[in-house]
Amino acid sequence: MHLLHLATAMSERHQVHVAVGEEGFLTASLRLHGIQVHILPNLRRSANVLSDLKAVRETWKLIKEVSPDLVHVHTFKAGFIGRFVAWMLGVPAIYTIHAWLWGTSAVSGWSSRFALPLERIAAHWCAQIIAVSHAGEELIRKNSIASGTKVVTIHNCIEDLPALHAPRINQQPVLAMVARFTAGKNFALLLRAFAPLADRARLLLVGDGETRQAMEALTAQLGIEHAVTFLGERSDVEVLLSEVDVFVLASESEMFPISILEAMRAEIPVIASDVGGIREAVIPGKTGVLVPAADGASLTRTMEDAIENRQHWQSMGQQGRQAFEKQFRISEMASRMQQLYLNVLSERRNKTRLSVPTNRIATPGDKQIRDHFKS
Repeated sequence: MHLLHLATAMSERHQVHVAVGEEGFLTASLRLHGIQVHILPNLRRSANVLSDLKAVRETWKLIKEVSPDLVHVHTFKAGFIGRFVAWMLGVPAIYTIHAWLWGTSAVSGWSSRFALPLERIAAHWCAQIIAVSHAGEELIRKNSIASGTKVVTIHNCIEDLPALHAPRINQQPVLAMVARFTAGKNFALLLRAFAPLADRARLLLVGDGETRQAMEALTAQLGIEHAVTFLGERSDVEVLLSEVDVFVLASESEMFPISILEAMRAEIPVIASDVGGIREAVIPGKTGVLVPAADGASLTRTMEDAIENRQHWQSMGQQGRQAFEKQFRISEMASRMQQLYLNVLSERRNKTRLSVPTNRIATPGDKQIRDHFKS
């Protein structure tokens, strides 16, 4: 969603190309907006030396063909390969780190030890590194990936859909969590915390992934199938949220989740794990409540309070909507990103001009060259 919002916003002023590893929701949506899409079939999430080398070749060929003024890369694998190829071809690059998974259960210890040195190396191949939260920026600096002005925070933002936000109080409270079913998203904690409340509320789980089957089994084991609905991956999340009373995000780690912004946009109060940059969006006691990441008892108490004190929680949802309007509309991110792009390109042009040698012996063609540049 971030890439879709960014690409469509930038396409108003620039010619945008997007390269991804496979077809899906993103590619279909980009094409609907008239944005050129390129599929790099060997650019895959899993590590495979042969495929990764082929992905380098595919990326090299694409950048040579498109000849972009700037390359903006996202996520670890595409970030490493894209920055390396851009650096080799002399194209300035920007890298956005969306999630910090190193040292968490989402990746193996071996992956964390292997990835951090690669991040430090690749940092030398780009002009700017973007963190999507101040907490993420602090992690980048703390782990010696980059420092100084090379690192900047630009919060995620999303488009506004004013027609789909309105106060709602369902007869039976509806809670929802929207996230991929993967390590790091603590659906198990949420299900266990929700179990004592299952006769008083409903829980919608939106998303798909490798842990979904295990979570469905846990739901049956807890005997709460009557109150929990697995909706799978959906492209109409904004419509689903228009019928929700409270948004919940139980996570072990986050940078700055877009799902919380979608809830704030929909005027829904938020219950979330107090991790990463979440408190940069959720103001405790005003737009929602933050709970310790692994504290199931606190999560149960907070959800119970949301069920019992619905008018108060509705007020927090309204304040969340106001915060969204002030800080997290797509125009805010697009403006900051546009300025960053222009700064990187301007700095590149200045360096190119300064790199022209001025102390060599004059030749008969020098005057003609100087006259050409003056014109």
